[in-house]
Amino acid sequence: MARSKAGSDAYNYTVASHLEAKFDMPMEEFAAAHPEFDRFIVGGFVFTNAPLDDLPLSSSASAKETILPDTSADSLPLMLIMQRAASDSHGGRFDFPGGSAEPTDASLLDGVAREVFEETGFHVSHFREFVRMDNWAKVYPDKGLVRSAKFSFVVDVHEKTRGWEDSVLLAETEHSRWTWATRDEIDESVQLCKEGMEDNALYTFVGVQGETAREAWQVYLGLSGKA
Repeated sequence: MARSKAGSDAYNYTVASHLEAKFDMPMEEFAAAHPEFDRFIVGGFVFTNAPLDDLPLSSSASAKETILPDTSADSLPLMLIMQRAASDSHGGRFDFPGGSAEPTDASLLDGVAREVFEETGFHVSHFREFVRMDNWAKVYPDKGLVRSAKFSFVVDVHEKTRGWEDSVLLAETEHSRWTWATRDEIDESVQLCKEGMEDNALYTFVGVQGETAREAWQVYLGLSGKA
């Protein structure tokens, strides 16, 4: 684990050693290594492992009612998800911190740190693991064919002190509310949507982001030895 080599001085984060070779490089080098894509998008999953007797006020109702199978457990892992503003694209659906990499981003990881800060107010402290890449192509009237790739990571943030989970600062033009959701809630919501029962799902996600969130849970619990 070392401080980012390619990141700008605007951010203060470290990168897991096994991620450095693939991701800790200037944006120009990263783009050159992926010529099959025209546009890069980033995502950062933020988790907490909250004490059962002190869950965040912004935890989902289901989280607050959770009884863990392992009665010896004294904490509950939760994922930060956010509901898109009604006035924005995909209004009412849920996603997680992320967005397009910008020309001003020194590296792809700087793009993640910027998006997490802009959408939550949190400062990324560490890149723990890569979750997955999602990619797609779309034809735009003004741009023609654009090939996009989204790279999502599990990250830690500097703000992790007691009660930090309730201090999210949303970008109000993009999101209307946030919650800390359980793995079961994410799994059940994604499965219901896959079966065509969106109306019964607690959360509906933008595109494949529900599936990506599912995979992020697997990665996170693997890091903590609970998968």
